Amino acid sequence: MMDLEIQELNSDVLGKKLGQKLFSPKGSLLLGMGAEIKEFHYQKIKEVGYQSIYVLKDDYSDVLKSSGHLISEKLRASAPLELKGIYRKLMSKDKISISNGKKELSSLVDTLIREVNIKMTNPPDIIDLKRQEDYLYQHAINVAAYSILIAQSVQYHQLKLFDVTLAALLCDFGMHYVDEEILYKPEPLDEKEIEEVRKHTILGFQYLGRNCFIKGLIAVVCLQHHERYDGSGYPKHMSGDDIHEYSRIVSIADFFDAYTSDRPYRRLHSIEEGIEYLKEPSGREFDPRIVRHFLSFFE
Repeated sequence: MMDLEIQELNSDVLGKKLGQKLFSPKGSLLLGMGAEIKEFHYQKIKEVGYQSIYVLKDDYSDVLKSSGHLISEKLRASAPLELKGIYRKLMSKDKISISNGKKELSSLVDTLIREVNIKMTNPPDIIDLKRQEDYLYQHAINVAAYSILIAQSVQYHQLKLFDVTLAALLCDFGMHYVDEEILYKPEPLDEKEIEEVRKHTILGFQYLGRNCFIKGLIAVVCLQHHERYDGSGYPKHMSGDDIHEYSRIVSIADFFDAYTSDRPYRRLHSIEEGIEYLKEPSGREFDPRIVRHFLSFFE
């Protein structure tokens, strides 16, 4: 595990070493890993929209040598922008745009599957720091990468691997119907707002099935990825094996990336905290067999 610490973006970060490459909204490199954060760096990072950053602890040379990622730096920078364009095409009323969007989506799935390497000697690492305005797309890429990792571990053949990756990329498609003021609200949501956000599961399922002719099983993951193994999820309070296995895989990937990400109302948790959550009784929300497969990569 990389020797990093999470720090809120304030003047205390000045003089420290950055623990993760940062990218601009257009995908260009903003600041490299290991760079000393100076005043003008701090102002630029703040301007771009990061809320917290990872910094390296005192002895960081080994981290720089051994750091590995499930997907390359280049793809982590470009894929969210590509996915954003794909989402726009899928939202179009033009059949040609929708068709082109589906082709581009298939290509992105193939690229992600090629990139993820489950034979890594280091624990899987996706510690991307997300800008709030791009959170949906950056989150989707990470969820897909974690889902690929799990699917390969449970020995999915190529077609099932493709399907679960596609489902992961589209699981939050319904978020487009949620008011941005709610999505980026800087404090915890009230009950009414929570209910609005929860509608994204049903709305994504309905739109993709009716308008994009996406395979039914993929749309089902949109509907089910917030269901929980113990029945505590939504929207239908399903439990156990009644939840499709694709959905059970994507739900773990979705939770883990969200839990270890900055949100407007909550500072991110560390990867270690995410692992502990899944190990504790609270982790019973998820299929224990799939959790074991996922956690095995961090041992």
